[in-house]
Amino acid sequence: MELKLSQRRLQELRYSLHLLRNSPLTVVGIVLVIVVVTIALLAPLIAPYGPEQRIWTDKIAPPTPSHFFGTDDTGGDIFSRVLYGYRLDIAISSGVVVVAVIFGSVLGSIAGFLGGRIDEGLMRVTDIFLSIPSLILAMSIAVVLGRSVFNLELALTVTWWPAYARLIRGQVIVEKQKLYVDAVRAYGIGSSRILFKHILPNSIYPILVKTTLDLGAAILTTAALSFLGFGVEPGAAELGRMVADGRQFVFSAPWIVSAPGLAIFVLCLGFNLMGDGLRDILDPRLRR
Repeated sequence: MELKLSQRRLQELRYSLHLLRNSPLTVVGIVLVIVVVTIALLAPLIAPYGPEQRIWTDKIAPPTPSHFFGTDDTGGDIFSRVLYGYRLDIAISSGVVVVAVIFGSVLGSIAGFLGGRIDEGLMRVTDIFLSIPSLILAMSIAVVLGRSVFNLELALTVTWWPAYARLIRGQVIVEKQKLYVDAVRAYGIGSSRILFKHILPNSIYPILVKTTLDLGAAILTTAALSFLGFGVEPGAAELGRMVADGRQFVFSAPWIVSAPGLAIFVLCLGFNLMGDGLRDILDPRLRR
């Protein structure tokens, strides 16, 4: 039995790789994400200058061999600041999505599995959060808590978890009605083990796809909040903040805003292409 199961999983893996090879846009997305994440992790080794280092004699300098993306109005090397901005934005968005996935999945799976009043209560709380525009809610929380990286992550996490709770609840409700759940319950296995060992692993594929797509959305939202003044402090090496700080030079020195803006576009594009490809590969309805 275990041998047959291993063979089937191996066949599924081979078929998934076959679908991946036949999806060039997905490969492009994966390559973009890997490249950006790699240079973000290696930013201290790649960047010629520090994120807060200033070259006061080279303010608003156009791109040159010594400053690949030019410098801003304070003499900061834009290339170095973009690399560190990638590092900060990826860390923020990853933290937000991971916490939201864990918190939302636990609440949603409990609500879907237990049903009744617990389900009703948890879903009404979820509906309250979903009824408020996420950007407005995040801005409100950021205003109350003040500017900092932790407060920005907290504000985004509060707005992100309800969608995961709603999604996993629907998946759990479908899964718990299948025959294999009745079979494992007949063996006397406890409810918590049935939920977290059997039902939840079979409900996780839509979460994986949404997580990939949400990483790009979280980066975009992080940059938007910083651009509007609700994120990190002015002057910080964060992509949205860099665009906001240089918007007055958009015509006289366009490289100041175009470099971080293009960096945001490339990373979000990579996550979206990868997420769309994973959806096509992991969704059983699209694999047929």
